[in-house]
Amino acid sequence: MSPQIPPDILTRSIVGLVAGVVRYPWLVLAVTAALTVAAIQLAYARLEYHTQRNDLLSADKPCQQRWQKYLDAFGDDDDMVVIAEGSDRQQMMTALDAVAVRLQQRPELFDRVFHKLDLRHLQDRALLHLPQDKLEAIRGRIDRMEALLGPVGPVAWRMLAIQSLMANAAVVLENQAAGQPITDADRDLLVQLPPIATAAAQSLRDPNRYRNPWTLTITGPEEAHPAGQDVAQQDALAVPQYFFTPDDSLALLTCRPIKAAQSFTPAKEASAAMRAILAEVGPQFPAVALGLTGLPVLETDEMMLSDFDSRRASWLALLGVAVLYLFVYRGFRYPLLTLTTLVVGTIWALGWATLTVGHLNILSATFAVMLIGMGDYGVLWVAQYDEARRQGESVEVALRRTAERAGPSIATAAATTGLAFFAVMLADFQAVAELGWIAGSGVLLCAASCLILMPALLVLVERRRERNAVAPHTRFNHLTSHRDGPVILAFPTAWLPGLARRPQLVLALGAFLVLAAGLFASRLHYDHNLLNLQDRTLDSVQWEHKLIDRAAGATWDSLSVARSRDEALVLKARYEALPEVGRVVEIASLVPAEQERKLPIVQAIHVRLTGVPAVDQLPAPVESEPGMVLELAGRISRLAGSESAIARACTELAAAVAESPQASHQLREFDLRLGRDLVSELLRLKAVSRPAVVTTADLPVELRERYIGAEGEFLVRAFARDSLWDYEALTRFTRAANTVDPEATGKTFRTLEGLRQMKQGFERAALYALAAIVLVLMFDLRRLADLAMGLFPLGVGIALTLGILGLFGVALNPANMIALPLIVGVGVDNGVHVLHDFRSRDTRRAYRLGSATGRGILVAGLTTVLGFGALMTARQVGMASLGLVLAVGVLCCMIAALVLLPALLQLRDLRQLRHQHADASTVIVPIGTTKAA
Repeated sequence: MSPQIPPDILTRSIVGLVAGVVRYPWLVLAVTAALTVAAIQLAYARLEYHTQRNDLLSADKPCQQRWQKYLDAFGDDDDMVVIAEGSDRQQMMTALDAVAVRLQQRPELFDRVFHKLDLRHLQDRALLHLPQDKLEAIRGRIDRMEALLGPVGPVAWRMLAIQSLMANAAVVLENQAAGQPITDADRDLLVQLPPIATAAAQSLRDPNRYRNPWTLTITGPEEAHPAGQDVAQQDALAVPQYFFTPDDSLALLTCRPIKAAQSFTPAKEASAAMRAILAEVGPQFPAVALGLTGLPVLETDEMMLSDFDSRRASWLALLGVAVLYLFVYRGFRYPLLTLTTLVVGTIWALGWATLTVGHLNILSATFAVMLIGMGDYGVLWVAQYDEARRQGESVEVALRRTAERAGPSIATAAATTGLAFFAVMLADFQAVAELGWIAGSGVLLCAASCLILMPALLVLVERRRERNAVAPHTRFNHLTSHRDGPVILAFPTAWLPGLARRPQLVLALGAFLVLAAGLFASRLHYDHNLLNLQDRTLDSVQWEHKLIDRAAGATWDSLSVARSRDEALVLKARYEALPEVGRVVEIASLVPAEQERKLPIVQAIHVRLTGVPAVDQLPAPVESEPGMVLELAGRISRLAGSESAIARACTELAAAVAESPQASHQLREFDLRLGRDLVSELLRLKAVSRPAVVTTADLPVELRERYIGAEGEFLVRAFARDSLWDYEALTRFTRAANTVDPEATGKTFRTLEGLRQMKQGFERAALYALAAIVLVLMFDLRRLADLAMGLFPLGVGIALTLGILGLFGVALNPANMIALPLIVGVGVDNGVHVLHDFRSRDTRRAYRLGSATGRGILVAGLTTVLGFGALMTARQVGMASLGLVLAVGVLCCMIAALVLLPALLQLRDLRQLRHQHADASTVIVPIGTTKAA
């Protein structure tokens, strides 16, 4: 028999607790039911859901504080992106116009619809955007046109012909050669004559080649818009500008969805409505493909897919566990009791989360799935209880024995796993910390449910079975016998006894596998890219990849808030100097600078241009004679020098006149067009010279609401040149942006901070969990040797897991890194159960793993593997990888605990037994005598 070891305080406490439960099972059941109902009501009434990625980071983080300031000033900028793909620009623009009209009809779901920049209402004040020196130059030139704009205008317009202009230029050149001063008007003529003569020569050779030679073109302000396409000499104030990618293959529309509060998919309704609109508009434009992406859409699709995947995985896991329980328990009673205690513990955890935290976030919402996989302590209890009952013990004795044998290991295992989760709270990542608190508390509550509710249920169930089993005329205490019931899965089965007889071979094989795993683990890498965690077959993911391929940084930016227009322009210039920045968007440049100083100049120009005649009222110019043009061309060439621009242009004109058989007619037509084009240029200049200031109130509302803050701040958006889904590019861009503005914010900074905190948080959580577990094990096991034995399955399991992941090329990522602290907790649990079984062994024999303990570890491990392994069927890549890592990790730790640790303990016992046998066989010879051979 095994020597009796005095029970420690933990064992005595658990035995006393179970004795009290057995004495008052109905009271325990009533209190348990009341607590469960209260937890359900509390969660239903007060539990909130924080589903935004913004909720994952701590509000104390500087990154979050900067972001909150931005939100206070500008509101959320989480945009959906509608993409029109095609080769016909006009069709693409018209398709987006049709989409925009329908979106504006749904203000309850969409706002800030933005797909084109229409500044035509500002065109009449375009001159205010020009620098003051250029305005002065324009005014001077207009003043020098006094002859055309004054009282003698009708005569002057008649003299506006190529021959007259060349004659005047010849006189100017002669005066210049004679050393006489020339006027600014003379200089204007010498500058303007080369393009006029060149245009005349081209028109003579081919009238279709005529081009307007006048240079009074007014350039509008630089366009500011999200797509950043080059408008290529178009006036941004003349026509609406749509947002195309650089290759013109994609046109973009952005809008902000109105999100539903307290929902895991707050943009679900808006996404569905948007897709319905695209389906309605799409057939009207067969040459255009319409698609939808953007962070709200990607998150919605991810959450919906994850929800579907998790539901399917839950049913698969439930089915797998049910089949396993039926095979193991050969009945329904034990599975129902086990599941009842697990569900009750999970409900208590939900109520506790509501009471202490008040909400669930994207990560902590998974705590229930984790508890299903890790809180099934009832399996261990039932295994020990069933074994005691089959040995003929009564219910009370069997429960006491179970409390002594399984109770401490369950309590210690729950404490280690709970502390593993609590250690996660030390990680600098709010979402992980909340998950650690809720899941850690849940593990302890599941263990409490097992230790309190399970004995009460067993007593009540056994009493009911007794009443049903006692015959009317035969009374005997059925509670004292359990041998005729169905046999729970025998353990060990066929393979484990063979391994137990060869501990050296088992450990040698284990050492080889660990070394091989270490080699393969060197191939592991960490993938930060969140887009790689999503199913590439999703429509939104495919469109996002198209956008990345053709405009890498189209939706990733750094946001800077300027207190004034001038500060915004300084930030813009500094951003544009960065090689990591592809384009900068702001609207401060749409409000002209120094308008008070420019207004008098613009007004003078506008007043002077009131004398411009209408095109149809121009008098016919004096006809140019080909002979005189040839003579003047030669004269000008001699005076100006053959290498000058004016001489080359006149020589080209002379050649064209000489070659044309209809030179007189063609020169007359050219002179008519020359006058009309000058009038058109002057009228256009007049149309953009209204002397009125431009204010931010004049800008389109879709620009103001995005780029002007609540207190009049100006927003500057610097868009990346490269795709910031890539972690290295994201790091470079944010580092560069901080050199321009240390207070810059945006999803780039929050994403980078979240990725860093998530990875570091889970790494630190695993270390913190290990440290906490070591402390618990030292309190429970009290010897360094036993502590090392308890950690042995964890070390082997993690090594094998990392090796398997490296062998099959499975990357670590933000989704599956949470598996590290979980594997730490589960891996230690198995070792604790084996060590408690080892301590209760018959010390006269070498240790063999107990049937009940092995059965409990195997069944609990298999249920955990089934629960997490079911996630591997998910289409969502992150969820599938999490399921794979957890399933492999739990399986490896379980095998290490069932096979390698017992072999190690057996070798330890064999060595001690050999020493004891050698000591007992030694003959002590008295001094002075000789030992016989």
